[in-house]
Amino acid sequence: MELTLGSKIRLNNGEEMPRLGLGVYQVPDGAITESVVSWALADGYRHIDTAKLYRNEAAVGLAVRESAIPREEIWVTTKLWPTDFLHVQSAFDLSTRRLGLEYVDLYLIHFPLPGLMGRVWKAMESIASSGRARAIGVSNFSAMQLSHLLKKSTIPPSVNQVRASVFGYNKKVYELCQAENVAFEAYSPLRRGQNHDHPSLVEVAARCDKSPAQVMLRWALQKNMVAIPKSQHEARIDQNADLFDFAISDADLTLLDTLSG
Repeated sequence: MELTLGSKIRLNNGEEMPRLGLGVYQVPDGAITESVVSWALADGYRHIDTAKLYRNEAAVGLAVRESAIPREEIWVTTKLWPTDFLHVQSAFDLSTRRLGLEYVDLYLIHFPLPGLMGRVWKAMESIASSGRARAIGVSNFSAMQLSHLLKKSTIPPSVNQVRASVFGYNKKVYELCQAENVAFEAYSPLRRGQNHDHPSLVEVAARCDKSPAQVMLRWALQKNMVAIPKSQHEARIDQNADLFDFAISDADLTLLDTLSG
């Protein structure tokens, strides 16, 4: 797979989302988030992932607006929190207001809440139809929940964002996403620094002349996942984008695949 920092995945609605992004979960609102997003954009990232829950939408939006990059070139994701399931449109409007943006590129249901998904998804479809979200999707959905939504939806979810790394991911969800053309987006792809000293990972990293973190991210991209690593450090944000001058061999991909059980 030929990959660059500008590589995108075509979603099931025809929109194209950058395959590598920056996550800002637990990054403090204000100057820190503004700096983190600005560093990422300067490095060439064009995909920023936030959420109401993260309480930093305002700083993300400010950094996006103050960049010299045309708005249409930056993919901005935010999310609907379950406490807002009864007033989806108002929650969306508040998120766009905090971001200071006329539209978002991707709006996700942050967590499923059984019994309300039909009503909530209808509201999500209305937002998509209005053009104020270029794509809609879900997060943390199981294979069963995603399959049910795909069968019932008029506008199918374009993305399922789930926890995934070389050390573990839900293979049923992954396989369903691949089969149904739903983008599989991995959050915590670096496992918050855990297991980076695993012998097999270190061995592959040495062969690639890259860090274990870079190998973990490259693995995700070569598995046709979208990856949104998080960091508050400029050097690491830069390193996390340095993934496109090497490729993991088929043999090493097979070895890494054994780490997820």
